Amino acid sequence: MRTYGRLLRRPSTALALLAAFIGAVPIGMWPLTVVLTALARGGSAVDAGLVAAVFGVGNALGVVTQGALLARVRTAPLLIGAAAVGVPAVLLLQGPWSLAGAALAGLAIPAITPAVRGRFAGTLPGADRPGAYALVNVLFQAGIALGPLLAAGLAASGRVALAPPLAAAGGIGAAVLLVAAHRGAVPATARAAAPRTAATGSRSGVLALLLVAGSAGFGIGTLQVLLPVRSGATTAGAAFAVLALAEVAGAVLVGGRVGPHRAVRLLLGGTAAMAAVYGLLATGLAAVPLAVALGLATAVQSLGTALVLDRFVAPQRVPAVFAVQVAVLILAAAAGSLLAGAVPGAAFGVAGGLLAVAAAVAVAVLGRPAAAERVLPAR
Repeated sequence: MRTYGRLLRRPSTALALLAAFIGAVPIGMWPLTVVLTALARGGSAVDAGLVAAVFGVGNALGVVTQGALLARVRTAPLLIGAAAVGVPAVLLLQGPWSLAGAALAGLAIPAITPAVRGRFAGTLPGADRPGAYALVNVLFQAGIALGPLLAAGLAASGRVALAPPLAAAGGIGAAVLLVAAHRGAVPATARAAAPRTAATGSRSGVLALLLVAGSAGFGIGTLQVLLPVRSGATTAGAAFAVLALAEVAGAVLVGGRVGPHRAVRLLLGGTAAMAAVYGLLATGLAAVPLAVALGLATAVQSLGTALVLDRFVAPQRVPAVFAVQVAVLILAAAAGSLLAGAVPGAAFGVAGGLLAVAAAVAVAVLGRPAAAERVLPAR
């Protein structure tokens, strides 16, 4: 746990982590906000579903575009400019142009988490990065959870009109914080001479990571549909709650104890464990205990993925690739939900099979963990 204390004592790192948390709140807040706003204006369930879908497309496009631009333009104008798009989105959501407002709201979410990941890859020594990535994951999950609660609370109190400007303000605030963190950061002198692995720069390695992200997202999509359908709202809510808590606990415990040399083992072990959990879910076993196992496995896999990404991608390209991972996960989750609705009896099995395939591909690309983690001298 000393790693976490060391990270939080660095002002620029602490600011970046705070930005990651605040930036995640609008991500959790906007989807429910656009739906509640549509319903408050007298829209039907079809209208609400349409604005939610348009928002999701805008979000995926926005995160990929911003991630690609982070390596080419200055961080301040890009992130603050993207967040400022939320201002016209707020106005459009209240009128007849609500679909345009939903699209702009998706585009307006600044790519804070990809930017933070890229910053940490370029400024933190290798020994501190597992802990930093774990903290990013924990704070991101906390922000994602807080966002819908804020939107729902405003709606319950009859002040849903305040939700869009609050979400937009959160994005702008997070962007400003991250810009301040960037100005206070000092690149790690050890980064230029960082250890390289034989897989560094491998396009096939990046594709393998995208396959892992897609398979994980597909599984999430099946859960979102099948847990409420099979287990009821109460059990599903409990399962999702313990899944989130287990993921946070796993990230904190593992991130503070492992080094970058365990990256491949974490990725493969976490992915294989997730495949096993979905296989057990397909048999009809109790959802809540399996949700705990899935949360722990997801934490391990997520940390492994983040550390392996550093081996394949130069620090300046980490935001772009990470953003693509996020977009792939979002789209795969939509596909998983679609399949779960159409073929509920097979969805968990398909999710487990995809994760098993992803683990097998990762093994083939990375080789045996011990071999893949042999360090070569830096040039």
